[in-house]
Amino acid sequence: MQLITIALGKTIFALLRLLGRTGSALPGLVIEKFNPTFLVHQLARLPQGVIIISGTNGKTTTTKIAVSLLESQGLRVLTNRTGSNFVRGVISAVVDKTMWAGTLPYDIAVFEQDEAHAVKFAHIVKPRGVVALNVMRDQMDRFGEIDTTRQMLQQLVSAATEWVVLNANDERISQLTPDKGVQAYWYAHHEDLQQNFLTDDQLYHAESTAYALAAKPIVLLESYDNGHVTLQVGKKKQHYEFALQGGHNAQNLAAALSVLVAVVPKLDEAEVTQCLRDLRPAFGRGEIVELPSGGGLTLQLVKNPGGFTQALRMLSLKHYETVAIAINDDYPDGRDVSWLWDVDFTGLTGGAPILCGGTRAADMANRLKYDDVKSASTESRLEKYAEQLDAAVPAGTNAILFCTYTAMLKLRGLYLGNHSGLDEEDSV
Repeated sequence: MQLITIALGKTIFALLRLLGRTGSALPGLVIEKFNPTFLVHQLARLPQGVIIISGTNGKTTTTKIAVSLLESQGLRVLTNRTGSNFVRGVISAVVDKTMWAGTLPYDIAVFEQDEAHAVKFAHIVKPRGVVALNVMRDQMDRFGEIDTTRQMLQQLVSAATEWVVLNANDERISQLTPDKGVQAYWYAHHEDLQQNFLTDDQLYHAESTAYALAAKPIVLLESYDNGHVTLQVGKKKQHYEFALQGGHNAQNLAAALSVLVAVVPKLDEAEVTQCLRDLRPAFGRGEIVELPSGGGLTLQLVKNPGGFTQALRMLSLKHYETVAIAINDDYPDGRDVSWLWDVDFTGLTGGAPILCGGTRAADMANRLKYDDVKSASTESRLEKYAEQLDAAVPAGTNAILFCTYTAMLKLRGLYLGNHSGLDEEDSV
């Protein structure tokens, strides 16, 4: 049955690729119906098991960093590189990487999973390790209140068989408790960085922003700037060259290093250093594309108040001549965009007018007006918006585009001239 399933999946992949699609979801969707036990049987072949990374913000980047770090230590790592984080996306990744004879030539798997779908996945495949990053308000029309998200993450943490990695600064993550005998590894930021890493509640209650630390961290983020980061890893202070911008990525690094400590008892520090020096941004998360005009455009995904607030701090680390915001309200983005009113845009005042695009361009421009930020355009048609943005960015200059998922997907495809590799029905 397994071999028949593999042949079916690979045939679907081949047909999709003939049509110019990569198929991050469809093969898995078919196989999930055809052979419900396929995934558990295949992943049982991995000698070092499965790791699930979940939480509101940072899943994709943390997964990429963790995978790169584990590979730097000689491990063969299976992952869902397209970012498709439904169960069907994982099935597709497994089918694609399984040999025709049924072998899976990997040591360990690291999968990012949407909070809700992570619970379903953990019922199918018991994870060796679980990473719970944070709990923030996100797409409440789909997921409900944040305490509901916390409850889903508790179910995921309870499914871990050996260890969990938890954010010691997040008050809801600190409430999560693994089963007896499961090791907890905590990561955190230093108290001096508190104002840069406010939790969901602290974003809306300025009088309650005191530093919280649930437990002694195995990895402590001490400082970061544009190109370097300093962390305490175990008993050692480490200084790394790190090309990923922003405090959110420095925090993602702390989580990924905690995974490395949990999996690899004795690290090759030279390989870790080289890995982080060579690391490049994940798809649409600080990724830089060259515009037809010759300017460089940084794509930064935003999808909730906490994530947008962190992303805006990137403007203090690097100068951008042009700033743009593209907001869509398609299903993967979340239909309700009222969360934009919970983001502080006053830091954009005094600069060049913002180019607003996407189906909610007018709403974004209206929101900016209330923070005295001027808008240069409100173009809902992304093809036209892409032309405007290209014309606004002179050759040799830097621009940044804060965008929701489907807007990023479309614009990236327009600029790069190909499909992103992700299916729009997949979550972010």
